[in-house]
Amino acid sequence: MSGSVGKSQSEAQNTSAQNVWGEQSPYLQQLYSEAGSMLDRPNVAQTTGSELATGYASSPALQNLIGQSQAGLSTALNPTQNPYLQGAIQSAIRPMRQEFQENILSGIGDEALGAGQYGGSRQGIAEGIATRGYLDKVGDVATEMAYGDYAGGQERMLNALSQAPTVANLGMMPSQIYQQEGQTPWQNLANYQQLIGAPTTLASSQGTSDAWSFDLGGGIK
Repeated sequence: MSGSVGKSQSEAQNTSAQNVWGEQSPYLQQLYSEAGSMLDRPNVAQTTGSELATGYASSPALQNLIGQSQAGLSTALNPTQNPYLQGAIQSAIRPMRQEFQENILSGIGDEALGAGQYGGSRQGIAEGIATRGYLDKVGDVATEMAYGDYAGGQERMLNALSQAPTVANLGMMPSQIYQQEGQTPWQNLANYQQLIGAPTTLASSQGTSDAWSFDLGGGIK
């Protein structure tokens, strides 16, 4: 049995292409066109917001706020920096001093005089004990008031620390509003892109295949 196998091949290279879905193409073109246009033109709102933020960062108002906060922190825990504390202490101990001088010492002197011991050692001892008690009370009142001022200073310091960022942020509000407004067109464009979705590509190909021929003719010899 004899035969032959032959091949007939047409010389052509297979090619393939990917094309964006036709229904989606105009919307993508509009999206890219609008994005390019927005990049080319200045964003006035964002520029204004940046200028306001930069200006506020170096403004006297912010520097004054920082200075006041620092001064408040440095004096809040130091009672001696309170110009009214000593006056308040003197007002608190004035009745005690008057009571001691006008009544207690005077009474001790009258008793010594009545006993014929005026200027004696017993009078001196009694006056010393009374004086010690008076000074102890005065010291207790002054210490309590100073501690109260110290505790109040701590509270004022904490309030200042908690409110300082809020006050500072108030000055940033105009720039934040402008910058947020400047983001609106880009956000709208992003929303539009989400509606369109990612580009959908459709693949196509073309080419030729090899042609094979089989010749089984022949005979048995």
